[in-house]
Amino acid sequence: MDNRMKNRWRKGLVAVALLATLGVAARPGEAGEGSALIDRGNGIVEEVGGAGRMWQQERSGALHSLAEAEAYAKALTLGGYTDWRLPTTQELYDLYYLVDVKKAAGVALRLEGNYWATDPDGNGMAGSWEIGDQCEPSRSYFKKKWGYVRAVRP
Repeated sequence: MDNRMKNRWRKGLVAVALLATLGVAARPGEAGEGSALIDRGNGIVEEVGGAGRMWQQERSGALHSLAEAEAYAKALTLGGYTDWRLPTTQELYDLYYLVDVKKAAGVALRLEGNYWATDPDGNGMAGSWEIGDQCEPSRSYFKKKWGYVRAVRP
């Protein structure tokens, strides 16, 4: 395995430092080694071999309030499903993890930017998992004022 590939692999495996107010362990949750993302071809990307979550493939436009983000997810009908919701910060991290460790071959996902999510207490917030500048590759969560929605189900 070359150094570039090792570094990409480490991005998903190294625990990241979080803001103290977030209180989420930043390591893969249910998105383990056997998990992968597949494109269902209907606007949905599905996690297989792990949590079994379904993700909205195309993100929303920029939304500037939690109320807008929640209303967007609640009104979303995609692939015949109407039970879409905002992801938790951990679920969003798991999505980044799968992309970082190349478990999303052939799946087109635009992950850069801020996304609306919920913290462990169910409070909504916008933020982003950003690659840190520490010696080891890692991601840290930073709160923001606005974001996109990438809805998840169940």
